[in-house]
Amino acid sequence: MMACSTTTQPDTGTLATITQAQQLGLVGASTLSVPMPFESKIVLFESIRVAGTSHAPDIDATMGQMPDEARLSLVREPDNQTDGWAIRVEHDGKKIGYMPADKNEVLARLMDGGKTLSGELVSRELRGTWWNVHMEVYLID
Repeated sequence: MMACSTTTQPDTGTLATITQAQQLGLVGASTLSVPMPFESKIVLFESIRVAGTSHAPDIDATMGQMPDEARLSLVREPDNQTDGWAIRVEHDGKKIGYMPADKNEVLARLMDGGKTLSGELVSRELRGTWWNVHMEVYLID
């Protein structure tokens, strides 16, 4: 019978290492960012109005600091008392408004299923005391 010897080299940066680190609680989903090799952007809405901009705190300052074609974050609010499908729209952590209630259920279901949605500023216009803001919404897959 032959003796067999194996040496194990340290695993640096592979998916197995990342999975092991997650299982050990060393990293969490919020701290871990793994790029997808064939990531694609699927446009769901080319231009959709952001609702509730007049209720966003300090909206004038936020809109004034926002660059054209700014990337917008979509944040799911499943515990929202007004709308269980609510999706908040933010720029740099500052609330701009919400996805319109008549469009948010399918998007919320995608987000609840683990899909990543994002947005990009298409247009903004101050109309009297409220901001008319439109954004593109896309799925990153």
